[in-house]
Amino acid sequence: MVNRATSGPNQRRRASWALPLLLWSLPAAAEGEAKPEGKPVAVAGKPEVRSVEATKRADILRLLQLTQAGAMGELAAQQIITTFRQLMPQVKDEIWQELKKEISAEELLLRLVPVYDKHFGAAEMKELIRFYESPIGKKTTQVMPAINQEAMQIGQQWGSEVSVRIKRRIDAAAPPATTPAPAPSTSPGKK
Repeated sequence: MVNRATSGPNQRRRASWALPLLLWSLPAAAEGEAKPEGKPVAVAGKPEVRSVEATKRADILRLLQLTQAGAMGELAAQQIITTFRQLMPQVKDEIWQELKKEISAEELLLRLVPVYDKHFGAAEMKELIRFYESPIGKKTTQVMPAINQEAMQIGQQWGSEVSVRIKRRIDAAAPPATTPAPAPSTSPGKK
């Protein structure tokens, strides 16, 4: 469950990077739902989910809880609804309230289970849980949203600077553009 009592600057900071991360990770999560060893289980209206051994599944969900993936999913869902609400002010408040009740971060967590199952063994999951339960793991969970936000800003700035350098270098190396001569007139009546 998500602790809704924790709000403030940390929650807003997490929310500011959670939406792009969530939107970026969903296609990867869908691709990660490969169908080796376990038979997929089809649920009406939901993607097929590979079966995962119960103990490992519990460990994966524990890790997602420790890393606050559910809280980030909740914040992302709230941001999505807020954005749509601003874009569609004509939609009745009851609809938005119903959507808030319908959309759950648990859906996201369940979709992530096969991804973690695919990339981590059972022993590795236990090691990750030990790490995130340790003081440095807890600190990592607390500071990563701020680090990711700062890193994203630095990356965007760096990408812009690199783009300008590349453009300048290409422009300097390219032969000067020549203006093509105007095409001869093909208007009737002029000879």
